[in-house]
Amino acid sequence: MYGLIKKYEGCCLTAYKCPAGIWTIGWGSTTYKDGKPVKAGDKITQAMADDLLDWYIKTKIKVPAGLTKQQTEALQSLIYNIGQGAFDRSSLKKAIIAQDWKMVYKNWDWVTGGGKFLKGLAKRRAEELLMFFS
Repeated sequence: MYGLIKKYEGCCLTAYKCPAGIWTIGWGSTTYKDGKPVKAGDKITQAMADDLLDWYIKTKIKVPAGLTKQQTEALQSLIYNIGQGAFDRSSLKKAIIAQDWKMVYKNWDWVTGGGKFLKGLAKRRAEELLMFFS
């Protein structure tokens, strides 16, 4: 479950700064269930990391209705990485709702972190797109 997220986020049980400079822990979590941000020195168990990812996906990520399981999983990976707010304001969401598949492809383009092009994000976006359209 959440294969793309786990593949590209990796799991670290001690807090670290991601490429965008944000304190992160577990499978890429930046906050805990109580809303507190991850901070330097934080440590969690593997079970806590797995639970936090599952909780976040089920409670914080909202994808448009009517998508296949693969489309949903691809979008969950994208939204987990860029944030629900960014997705909600995006041309990509509008294109998905309109079923404008050409524009979906064109707007699946978040490949920077901290203002820099990140090869790993480009690879992740390519795999998400492949999953979305398969």
